[in-house]
Order: sequence, then C-alpha cells, then structure tokens
Amino acid sequence: MKQEIAYIDDDRLNLECIQAVFEDDFQVHTFEQPQLFLDSFANKTFTCLLLDIHMPVIDGFSLYEKIISHPKYNGCPIFFISSDDSDTARIKSLTLGAVDFIGRLMSPDEMIARVQSKIQFFENHRSVVEFDRVKINLTQLKTSLDDKEMPLTFIELKILLQVLKSFPDAVPKDNLVDQIWKGAIVQDATIHTHVFNLNTKLQQWTYEVQTVKGKGVQLVKKVGKK
Repeated sequence: MKQEIAYIDDDRLNLECIQAVFEDDFQVHTFEQPQLFLDSFANKTFTCLLLDIHMPVIDGFSLYEKIISHPKYNGCPIFFISSDDSDTARIKSLTLGAVDFIGRLMSPDEMIARVQSKIQFFENHRSVVEFDRVKINLTQLKTSLDDKEMPLTFIELKILLQVLKSFPDAVPKDNLVDQIWKGAIVQDATIHTHVFNLNTKLQQWTYEVQTVKGKGVQLVKKVGKK
C-alpha cells in the first residue's frame, strides 16, 4: 500500500509535473485550490504535504498556518515547493516550521529522496498514529475513537499499534510476543483474551483485530461495514 501525500498548487501544469515525479512511489492527491484541500483534510490522513508558496486567496504560508492549527493535523512533514528560490522564501519557509524547501529546478531523484527521508523520520518518531476513525497518542498513551477516549490497557494499546503498523498484513505471533512481551512464553489463550477485550472496547469501530491460525493477529474490516 503506497503512502499518501498531498500537493496543493494553483497551477495545473505544476500539479501534473509533480504528480509524475512522485506517482511511482506514492499515491499523490493534487488540489488546485487550497480551500478544496482544507475541506477534505478533516476526513483524510496524509504522510506528507507539499505546498506551493505563491497562490491567490490563500498563499502557501497562510495555508501552512491553517494546517498546523487544524485539529486533524497528524504532525506529518510539510514541504514548501516553489520556483521562488530566493533566500527570503527559503528562510521564511524554514522559520515557519517546514521540514524542507524544494526548488522546482531540483532533480526528480533528489525531490523523492528528500521527501522519503523526512517521511521515514516522521514514521519512526511520530507521536500520533491515525487510522480510519482511531487515533493513538504515543506520548500520552491514549487511544480515541471518533475523538472519544477509549480505556485501553497498555497491552491492548500495543496490540492495536502493531496491527495498524502491519496493516493489511498479519503480525506473526512470534513478532507480536517479541514486541509486546519481549520474548516471554505467552499462551495463545492470553493473546485471545487481550484481543477479545480490545475488540469489545472498540466495538463501534469499522475494523476489528482477529487471531488468524498459522499467521498471528490481523486487522480486518468487519463484514457489512463501510
């Protein structure tokens, strides 16, 4: 499953060019109007955002401010991308908090490398994990469903985190035990109990955790759920 990134630019040709650069490595969502992006932002999770600087109505810098103050922002890396390669534009971009500045004359390989590097760092150090309607705050060790906090135990939270990271693939039992119980001997019944309790607490969710014989545990969509 490709990671999803968004690119916002009022120039259609720029959108097509950047999409062509990144589409082999990412699922690229393009938006010609910043407001259209903001309207969809509440219901979509991205691993990276690319913002043009010079746009009418809402410029890139103003859009950046709106994004980082949005309650659904997950802390993913934000790049400014522009043909304005002046020191002023670069310094303002980085001062605001963008992770990097991409000039349009940069080679495609360098663009991809920069974005992949920042995404990898984000994935390894992110403090919030989101999937569908569930959000896990790794700093506070809290889980919420539809913004309502769910009282998960520490082990339930770690099981959920492991299946989210592995989705749509299963997490082998040995890997699960190593990650959560640090290699201790754990009976299948113990895992079943934790999974059952986890699903009970998240019963209103579209997904559930299943124990799959010979595979481990896996996050799957409930039958009949949309």
